[in-house]
Amino acid sequence: MDEASIVVLGGCHVAGYPIGQEQAFTARLQQLTAGGVVRQLAHVSLSHLPQHLEIIDELRPSHVVLQLGNFEFSNSVRQLLNQVHPRKLPKASKPKDTASNGLGEPRLAWVRTAGLSLLLLLLWYSGRLQARSLRALQTCMRQHPQVVFVVVAPFPSLHPTLNTMRHLGGWLLRRRVAAPNCHWVDSHQLLLPAQALFADPLHLNSRGHQVLAYGLAAVLAGTAAAHPRQAATSIFMA
Repeated sequence: MDEASIVVLGGCHVAGYPIGQEQAFTARLQQLTAGGVVRQLAHVSLSHLPQHLEIIDELRPSHVVLQLGNFEFSNSVRQLLNQVHPRKLPKASKPKDTASNGLGEPRLAWVRTAGLSLLLLLLWYSGRLQARSLRALQTCMRQHPQVVFVVVAPFPSLHPTLNTMRHLGGWLLRRRVAAPNCHWVDSHQLLLPAQALFADPLHLNSRGHQVLAYGLAAVLAGTAAAHPRQAATSIFMA
């Protein structure tokens, strides 16, 4: 990619958790684009995105990669409700380690999934934080028509309920974020909930970050916007 300047905004995967920054997809993308990543901001939530968009006004990059939504599209009722009234909820106890619970679902898991999905749909069509963030992002895209925005769907998970919630979240995001200079990457198509790509049920391993980086590099180069997984197949199968 010639003369690319890429800004990456996202969650803990931008920081390479839990495998380390040197193995994160941002570091690999830096190599694949000949030093094109000029700034990266980790631990950015979609709900608090507006304050971070100023970096685009400052740097005027050629591309912006947005890896957001993993926290917002949750399998926790508390986390979902926290997006609407974060100060009205009592302080949460320390969450249980998802990885230690195994991957099994209770007998009536579909009831939980259906209930959470309905709650998520209601929040995403009425929540003030979501509306504010989406308006700010749409405004930013209009103000910078020369910048290519690449929005990555919330990552898949090995936890079945959470995987369903994130898939639904991606469906919602794709319908609420649209612009001529915006491209969509379906992370579920690119990564799949394949155990070989995960360090734990929630986070990608080195291989997963590598596949993601190659898929993004292909989209940024304009060669595989529709099917980025095809550009990463050789890495996944190697």
